[in-house]
Amino acid sequence: MKKRRRRVRKSAIFVIVVLLLIIALLISMIAKKISDKQVSEPKQEKITETKKENKKEETNLPKVKKIDQSGDPYENTVTVSDLDSIYVLVNKYSGLPADYEPSDLVQVPSSGENENVRMRKEAAEAFEKLIEAASNEGFILNACSAYRSYAYQTDLFNNGAASYGEEYADRYWTRPGYSEHQSGLAVDIRMDNDCSDLDVVRYNSHYDWLLENMHTYGFILRYPDDKEDKTKIAPESWHLRYVGVDLATYLYKNNLALDEYYGA
Repeated sequence: MKKRRRRVRKSAIFVIVVLLLIIALLISMIAKKISDKQVSEPKQEKITETKKENKKEETNLPKVKKIDQSGDPYENTVTVSDLDSIYVLVNKYSGLPADYEPSDLVQVPSSGENENVRMRKEAAEAFEKLIEAASNEGFILNACSAYRSYAYQTDLFNNGAASYGEEYADRYWTRPGYSEHQSGLAVDIRMDNDCSDLDVVRYNSHYDWLLENMHTYGFILRYPDDKEDKTKIAPESWHLRYVGVDLATYLYKNNLALDEYYGA
């Protein structure tokens, strides 16, 4: 009788131990699921947050009317209507009125070659911030040319055509009315006061920094090496264009020329 009771007691203890093990295992599995959920939730939150940031970035982009750039340059051109906008497209398909001169031109620091370097106020203020950032990075950034009048561009183009032929002039210059310089939003730069040649900036040790950071100040490289088929202008390492931080950042991140933003 006593032996039987011992066997029953041992069986009960065994059952209890098994039940405790099962309960422990279930608790462990539940805890793991909770832990996994807690780990995955921040990731989902991060993805959602990234989507919101991208949506916000796209919301801040200017809405522009697409321009047909499929034909030959200077054929079926349009005239810029929103002259106060900093986003205007000025190229061989979209030109400025001959009598246009920005009303808010202000002086900007120059390299010494040309004392009368002017840009639109917003662009000039952004460029001065870029100059300061360059100084902190260890190099000198200056403007050697910015706003140019319709008359000035006429002389520039005609002289180029007379010296090198119209086909050459059309590749390296723009005809009067179709130059970004007339908008007051473009600037040709010098680095470390090297005036030996405009294209010398691309060989400056800080040029890569400029290319990677100027969008945070609202500037883009207007005529990149790989975009001549879109811009219809030969690469210009020295020609920057102000379009504001939001659009500059979007174009930089997506490797787009301004012409492409307008449908080229």
